[in-house]
Amino acid sequence: MKTNTAEIISDRNVVYFDIREGILARLKPYLIDEYYEAGQELEIHPDDDSLYYVLSGQVEVSYEEQGTRIIVAIIGEKEFFGEVGFIDGTTRVRHIKASQASHILKLTRREFNRLRLEDPILFGEVVHLISLSICKRFRQVVAESRPLNGYSAALTDGRVPLFKEVKPIPDHVLTHELWRQVGEQVEKFKGTMYEIANDIQMIDEEDIFDTCYPRVKALIDEFDAYIELLSRRNVFDEEFLNYVWGYVFKEIFPYFMRSRFAQRAYFKPKGYAGDFLMMEAIYRNEPDGEGPLGLLIDRYCLDTPPARAVRERRRLLSGLIEDEVRSKLVRGTYSANDKIRIMNLACGSNRELFDFLARFDRTEVIEALCIDADKDALTYTAMEVNVFPHLAGIKLMQENVVKWAIGRSKHDFEKQDIIYSAGLTDYLDDRLFTRLVKRAWEYLKPGGILILSNFSINNPNKAWMDHILQWKLIHRSESDMKRLFQAGGFGGQVDVFHEKEGVNLFAVGRKEV
Repeated sequence: MKTNTAEIISDRNVVYFDIREGILARLKPYLIDEYYEAGQELEIHPDDDSLYYVLSGQVEVSYEEQGTRIIVAIIGEKEFFGEVGFIDGTTRVRHIKASQASHILKLTRREFNRLRLEDPILFGEVVHLISLSICKRFRQVVAESRPLNGYSAALTDGRVPLFKEVKPIPDHVLTHELWRQVGEQVEKFKGTMYEIANDIQMIDEEDIFDTCYPRVKALIDEFDAYIELLSRRNVFDEEFLNYVWGYVFKEIFPYFMRSRFAQRAYFKPKGYAGDFLMMEAIYRNEPDGEGPLGLLIDRYCLDTPPARAVRERRRLLSGLIEDEVRSKLVRGTYSANDKIRIMNLACGSNRELFDFLARFDRTEVIEALCIDADKDALTYTAMEVNVFPHLAGIKLMQENVVKWAIGRSKHDFEKQDIIYSAGLTDYLDDRLFTRLVKRAWEYLKPGGILILSNFSINNPNKAWMDHILQWKLIHRSESDMKRLFQAGGFGGQVDVFHEKEGVNLFAVGRKEV
């Protein structure tokens, strides 16, 4: 008879918990009971190598980065913490705070040594119990490596050089009619750009945008329209097209390199193009580049439909959050003793969340958990974005969202009213997208919503992003978004729409009540 693996794991967990509770009951004479109110710091000395167990409640583990407290773990009931340091004798300075009223059991090194002398059998059982807890953590790390590697590869796609070595172009490529046509378009682009660059030298700096930008925009628009059409010609094999696109990139990118936007997109200093500093540059919408020509090209990049769509995404997400929060207050589904909980996944600088808080008159009802793998994004949020008075509870947590999505990251999160993410799923294949949706569904309250945005297959600048900037995203259709949400547990309760540019899709799924 075939046995369900999930049932085996569940049964093992039940047995493990039963054994653990029995051992803890016998261990009681050696344990210290500590009680903490919500918000109270645990009294842990930097040299303390004790073992801790959350009997009830919840604690948050965090560290400080440039004065910003960043959460790294949320530990719930029936979980150990400090077990690795307890075994190997090393300690790390962390802040630990009770996020709920908590009852903590503490086993000091001194009591552990006394146990070894007085009850060797129980001592061995405790060591075995600690070992199981450590093995569980490391097994999660090993198990998550393959999907995380895939995610990493998706994020860094295009970060390596397009060609790793110089090699001759085959005769059949050089003599092909398409190669001649592409060459004509490339030379036309370069020649006109050269003329514009020369003309700029004769124009006062304050007049270059009025005088030269229309010419730059018309030139790049024309070339972009050509490569968009070229990208849809699927009658050539991959090797042939690699030579074509390699040639286009080599000849055209040096002009775009003058733009700070294009430079950051290509070189990906944080490993992927759409990092929080890139988003901040798009939000500021102020051209920056090398020389007057660089400023003009950067202006073009910031004016493209994808960049405009990113700015519109910020506005639209902020509005969706506000509408849902106000709806909960009006419907009376919010309890005065509870909070309206918002979770932002791969949060970046959290602009859309704080745009909402800045105009909302009931911020005391909001508790937001903002999660990102990049600690710089979290410190930026604290120092540059969360800078106006409000009463919302804001928690910043450093964690890889994909680890959470695939179930390998263990945190005792509260159930959420709103979970959202702006731009993460553009880098996730369908398998990881579905895992993210399923995980979010599990952590939503009944009636809660999940909001995910994704670039649309109707993006008019896809070829420019793919082949000039090397900023490759997974573009999806409305039917794709509905299919993936439904596969993740939302059934038919999914709405999909786009912002006014038609470049960004938004899927909103509501968990049944």
